[in-house]
Amino acid sequence: MTGPCIMDRDTGAFVMATEQQTAAELEQMHTLYRQGGAARTKAPHVVYTDRECPHDGCHQHLQAINFRLEAFGWAIHDPLVRAWWNDAGFAGRCPGCGGWIRFTIRGKQAISDAGSLPKLPDNWADEAVIL
Repeated sequence: MTGPCIMDRDTGAFVMATEQQTAAELEQMHTLYRQGGAARTKAPHVVYTDRECPHDGCHQHLQAINFRLEAFGWAIHDPLVRAWWNDAGFAGRCPGCGGWIRFTIRGKQAISDAGSLPKLPDNWADEAVIL
């Protein structure tokens, strides 16, 4: 089975997620994914539907990212991994335009200020694999 799966409530079997899935079923799938990643403290890597930086006019490719947080040591890795899996996400500067981006499991958003979000190191894009 490839692609996103969700557990059928009636049979307990895993079935392919489709466009016909209800919002509740998609939320259940997201919760299951988050819980599994958090339990295993998996470092985040993601493929977004949007190809480019979310800041207007920036064409930096940021569609598929392996953040490679382990390259920065556990003091950086652990808080960012926790923030990823608890759905808060973390902030990092676009390597193209320098604008702040909030990265989450569900998407990336242009933000004007990183505020209290956990932050990627300034050189995160030098270590990451970005496609």
